[in-house]
Amino acid sequence: AVFKKLYAQAENKVCFDCPQKKPTWASSTFGVFICLDCAGGQRRLGTHLTFVRSVDMDEWTPEQLESMKLGGNKRARLYFRQHGVTDLHQRQDQKYDTPTAKTYKRELAKNVADSLAKKAAAPTPPPAAPAAKKE
Repeated sequence: AVFKKLYAQAENKVCFDCPQKKPTWASSTFGVFICLDCAGGQRRLGTHLTFVRSVDMDEWTPEQLESMKLGGNKRARLYFRQHGVTDLHQRQDQKYDTPTAKTYKRELAKNVADSLAKKAAAPTPPPAAPAAKKE
């Protein structure tokens, strides 16, 4: 349900790293959707830079899902471009090791932590009263 909603956004229908359409992989670290080829490239970079998951085949933690909800290709593209990374199709080992990428990763992680803390602190509704027994 989460990914169906996120795929409805036009920006998420194209890989963040190349022009490939219908990406089926994602970097939960950056909250972006990527194609299979770019997923392989990101995996080679190592999990200290980016953590890649299959949208269809992998299990996702609440933190990873929140990263995708708060991130998205549009937000990442805008951030990278505003901070001087204008060629988003440059080599992945260069793009994801830039100060811009490192700052974006930290800011997104903080946003995720804040969002999950806020959700955890929200009051939970009281349990429903048991149904009355019919005699």
